[in-house]
Amino acid sequence: MKQLILISSFALLFISCSKEKDTPVPPVLIDAYANRFMVDQHLGSFYTSFRFTTLAYKNGKVTSRVHGMECMQENTCDPQYTIVDDVTYGNNTIRISNRSGSSERDIRQQEWVFKLKNSNQLECLLRRLEDSKMHDSLLYVYSGNSKIKQIVNYSVNEYQSEKFAYKRSVKDFFFDALGNLEKVETRQLLDDGFVIKMITETFGNYDTAQNPFQGLFMFSDTFYRSLSENNFRKYTRQEKDMPNGILYDTQWNNWVLEYSAANVPLFDKL
Repeated sequence: MKQLILISSFALLFISCSKEKDTPVPPVLIDAYANRFMVDQHLGSFYTSFRFTTLAYKNGKVTSRVHGMECMQENTCDPQYTIVDDVTYGNNTIRISNRSGSSERDIRQQEWVFKLKNSNQLECLLRRLEDSKMHDSLLYVYSGNSKIKQIVNYSVNEYQSEKFAYKRSVKDFFFDALGNLEKVETRQLLDDGFVIKMITETFGNYDTAQNPFQGLFMFSDTFYRSLSENNFRKYTRQEKDMPNGILYDTQWNNWVLEYSAANVPLFDKL
């Protein structure tokens, strides 16, 4: 019963009536970025990250982005194989739907529907796949200073005429006194709530420049970068098996950023 009530609460969030919340125009708009500057899970030594993403805006709000696929080694996939994410706004929601950038290729279509808590804060997310009965749902929790405090990830399964949800993971966010993201701790859970894995991500070596990603909080690859006042240049990730706490994977990255004459970091450098 509790799981069914949870699904109902998701539905109420999306149909509740409230004053329309318009996403603010960020102080700096970014036209493109290279994937190598993002925090993505490493795919292995045989992959190369040369994906490049471009964005289009209207009235200061992103309306679409075009990006390529990750490819095995250089020259092993068609460089024209791109995906377009269309972004629409209205009724206190942000809706993202993807499509193939080529009429000759099909992709697995997805849809992300965000409910806004405030103009630049997400309240919940429903993610749907065209051929799946299981959906991802995220609930966003904020602290008193309006910084993101926690994200709870649920899997929603449809079975016959009913829907069931179970908690898959919980992310806890920690910030420094300057408003920059310091650490994210993720607890991955079994159906009964037992913690099977702990992932700790740390962020550091911040610059003092304006963050151009603050308006791109709706995309998963730019979400971490959107949270801070400035720009992190160091990232580490550790995964531990639980409950024994044995460390089995560590990843890290250090970026050297270039800056424009106006002291804006250039994330479009390949």
